[in-house]
Order: sequence, then structure tokens, then C-alpha cells
Amino acid sequence: MSRFEGMWDRFWTDLSEKPGTSPWDVDPTYVAHAHLHLFGSVLDPSQPVIDVGCGDGAQTAAIAQHFDRVIGVDVAPQALERARKHHAGPGIQYEQLDLLHPEQAAALHDRIGDAGLYVRTVLHAFTPDELKLAVTSLAHLAGETGGAFFYELAPTSRDFILGQLAGNGAPAEKFGFVFERVPLPEAREEDALQRELAAAGFDIVSTAPIDYQGTVLAGGHKVNVPAFFVVARAKGAR
Repeated sequence: MSRFEGMWDRFWTDLSEKPGTSPWDVDPTYVAHAHLHLFGSVLDPSQPVIDVGCGDGAQTAAIAQHFDRVIGVDVAPQALERARKHHAGPGIQYEQLDLLHPEQAAALHDRIGDAGLYVRTVLHAFTPDELKLAVTSLAHLAGETGGAFFYELAPTSRDFILGQLAGNGAPAEKFGFVFERVPLPEAREEDALQRELAAAGFDIVSTAPIDYQGTVLAGGHKVNVPAFFVVARAKGAR
């Protein structure tokens, strides 16, 4: 067991099932559906799509509206329990997977073959050594031909979140709930993820800044956390 399984299981155990409790509990209209134009062209519809860090499965179920087979994976058993309860459906399955154990990813690849990857705000808390392990796992899952979409918090998000924690009201409460249980984003170089992906055998198709729309304030306004996306392909993909 890595350090994250216990952390995230505690998070999901303590989290209320009331919608919108966590900062990233966002309507898929503004996330998976909205991102389809960015990642749809690199994910092969004949391959399974893996929603990495699926949480309660809300985005997994949204992705399944566009692809025939979607597998939600998460390190936390409590998250998977919620996902199976609230977001089951045809073509959807859920499995426990710890990215810090690449042998688990290799075993999943042995069972399902090459897969497309949807990775949303999963990698920001990993140390440099942990990031290498996680990207190795992702390379196992993609295999020779899988495409991948990463939607990750930017290194500057750490200071942004610390500023939110110092405030009052809904953002401070929601961010506080999370970061009392799991680590803040790592302060790393801007292109650290892209360099690790390239070293693991991914070709970078595109990357750009993009705000992460998180917790909703009074009046429907969102807190936009600094983030970025990366679209990539395994080197054998066309």
C-alpha cells in the first residue's frame, strides 16, 4: 500500500454524499463533456478508456456516453464503492489501482490491452520520484497505441490554494476539508509532467494553460484554480 491509499480512503470516508461538497465535484458538462474536443481525437473508440483517479465515477459515467467501454480506477476503495453505487451503467466497470505500483498497471494492461487515458487532477501531489512511478504506470496502461489526456493543477496552484485557505466562506471550507487529509500540490517546474511523459515514451500532441473550474460560490460563480492540459499519444499510435 502506498501512502495515498490511506489518505484518499479517509477523504472519501469523511466526505458527505451531498453534491458539490468537494472542490472538484463539478457537473460533467463543464469537465468530461467540455473536454471532448481536446481528447476525443487521440482516444481510439475501439480501445477501452481508463478514467484514472475516477473518484465517485461522475466523469467516468460521462465519458461512457462517448465510448463503449470505460474503466474507472482509483486508489481508494471508498471512492470505488461510491462509484459503483452512484455511477454504474452499461460498459462501465471500476477497479482499484495504485499508480505508485506499476506492476498493477502492467497486470491490468495484460488483461485489457492498450487503452486510452483520461487523467484529471491526479498527479499534482506526487513527489518527483512518485511522479516517475505514476507515469511509468500510465505508460503501461497506454501500451503501444493508447492516447492520453491530462488535466492537471499547475505548480502555481499551490500558492493559489494557500490563499484560498487563508480566506473565509465556501472556498476556504472546501479546500480546507481536502488539504487537511491529502497533500497540497507539489511545487515543481512548469514542464515537469511533459518531460516525464516524453521520457516514458509518450509523444506530446498539445499542451496549454486552462483554468480548473472548482468549487461554486454564492451566485453560481466558480473558483478557477490555475491548471493546464496535455494531450499525448503512445509512440506507436497514429
